[in-house]
Amino acid sequence: MRNLPSKSQKYINIFKASLKSPGKGLHGIILKRHRHHWDQQSVKRLQRFSLLIIMTILTGLSFQAGYALVQPDLQLNSVSVSLLPEYIQPTVLVIYEINLDESFPLPQELIFEIPADAEVLTVINFSPEDRPIELSFREAPFGSWKDLRFTAIHRRLHIEYQDPNLVRFHNQRTYEFRWLSMYTVAQLLINVRQPLDASNIISQPPLRKIGNEFDESPIFMANFGKIAAGELFSLNIEYHKGSGAVAYPALSVLPANPIDETVQGRTPSPIYVLAWVLMLSVAIALIVGSFYIRFRKKEVDNSTRISQEEIKINPERQTFFCHECGMRTRVGENYCSNCGTELRKPTPFEQPSTRS
Repeated sequence: MRNLPSKSQKYINIFKASLKSPGKGLHGIILKRHRHHWDQQSVKRLQRFSLLIIMTILTGLSFQAGYALVQPDLQLNSVSVSLLPEYIQPTVLVIYEINLDESFPLPQELIFEIPADAEVLTVINFSPEDRPIELSFREAPFGSWKDLRFTAIHRRLHIEYQDPNLVRFHNQRTYEFRWLSMYTVAQLLINVRQPLDASNIISQPPLRKIGNEFDESPIFMANFGKIAAGELFSLNIEYHKGSGAVAYPALSVLPANPIDETVQGRTPSPIYVLAWVLMLSVAIALIVGSFYIRFRKKEVDNSTRISQEEIKINPERQTFFCHECGMRTRVGENYCSNCGTELRKPTPFEQPSTRS
């Protein structure tokens, strides 16, 4: 050890010291450097995580504030919500009866949030004389919601839609109604009609029974007071139902009289139409064929008549051969120009018959 350079001796002393004390010497220096590196990484990760949390909180606050600041002066005087589970379909029929505040300038475009998978049935505006006016509307998806947009011309509104989010598990039914609006509601009332053959209906927040409908179905209702703009309100309903039948199923259309071939206005079957087309085609073919046969027969008769006329011999215009020398005579000759023999001219009675 004595012959080692002083620099090497220094590192050996540091190594011995590190063995005696883990926090000191070379080992301690290495640990400190690693701890410093780990501390820097942890700080960076913590900063990124904190920034993400802050941005999420600010986004949520701005989103909620946006609901309240879109139209801060517009308010709904009252909103009456009717929930009719398994009424016409195995869904929940939701009906809004909305009264606008006097601060609403009319006409005014309104936006209401409904479930994204809901089926809007109708949007009606009632005039001061209670005359219903059906309004056109537009739907714009927005996550688990969709915006229902329309222009109101009067202050009383009626909205209906089918919500398919009724959970059915054997004889148990659960449903969650959610209200979210950019308008403040001065008074929110919710009433629930107990379905046919249902029992043990409970809700959270609780509802109280107020009576029965004409078909003895119990009605439950509660007044939840003021709901601020951008505030999410939810009502959970649970009940038991032994059958899957709805209260008022859609009626099927039945004919007043039996439908047969004699019913006026009945659309004929394709086979019936095809048979008529074939019969008409055959009739046309027969007519065309008969005309063609008659035309061809007429042509044949004309050609036969012409040929027969050509066969008829005119003794005055016909040439002959001399019966003595066989020389062909000229028309009108009485004597052979070759041998001078008197020619024999046949008479019409000597013409051969042309009929077979």
